[in-house]
Amino acid sequence: MTKTLLAIVAHPDDEISTGGSLAKYAAAGHRALVVCATRGDGIDAKIKNDAATRETLGLVRQQELAASCAVLGLEPPIVLGYQDGEVDAVPVEAAAERLLGLFLALRPDVVITHDPSGGYAHPDHIAVSAFVTLAYHKASTAIGSAAPQRLYYYALPRSFGQNLAALRDRRADIRGQQLGFVGVPDEHITTEIDILPYLDLKLRALAQHRSQFDFDESGQPKTFTTSLAEPERSQLFGVERFIRLGAAEDRSVDEQPERDLLGGLGYDNL
Repeated sequence: MTKTLLAIVAHPDDEISTGGSLAKYAAAGHRALVVCATRGDGIDAKIKNDAATRETLGLVRQQELAASCAVLGLEPPIVLGYQDGEVDAVPVEAAAERLLGLFLALRPDVVITHDPSGGYAHPDHIAVSAFVTLAYHKASTAIGSAAPQRLYYYALPRSFGQNLAALRDRRADIRGQQLGFVGVPDEHITTEIDILPYLDLKLRALAQHRSQFDFDESGQPKTFTTSLAEPERSQLFGVERFIRLGAAEDRSVDEQPERDLLGGLGYDNL
């Protein structure tokens, strides 16, 4: 039976964090799509080249998001239009109610969003995580059978920052602050999805965000991921990691992570 996966993210290019998993399930015949809270044109948004101007950035980034989703084999994205850099000013209850309407229309079985720490404490990521979580908790009462059955937070384990100097030392300039990698405690990871066969596709999707990156001679965006040589790149990023809401608390230390976002939801496993 076909299922629906819905990733709800803060900015264009944030979909890449779970892009391998979305592409994997889409290729297996499931419905997968992205809802993006902003157009990605806030005051902190960077323009790396002549792909956009400050005036055209919002439109360009929406087009880049659509191109990325197309590469991944997803449905066209939905953009909510909140102001980039000010999502934490949106009333959480109102944002959650808006998402409940989307849940009712789209009927996702699984919802994926930022982890509550925002990855590197980005206020927009934290805000999106909060209102997605609230909508998820409200859904069973508010919309009954249309409510999603699972909520996952995509996450990078904290050990990545401890073991990789390039990630540990990386900083993002957000609202005048230099925000560094936070990650989640490794033991909180409940789910690991093998996306190695989709890693190159994921990087091709990332390359659609041309306004946001410098590119090397081969046409690859210059990012932390692409800077790693093989086999380290595949070892680290050939798996996407998640926290399943409600499962981390019940998980024993030696329990193996689940390997399927849709496992037990009434379909043939990948």
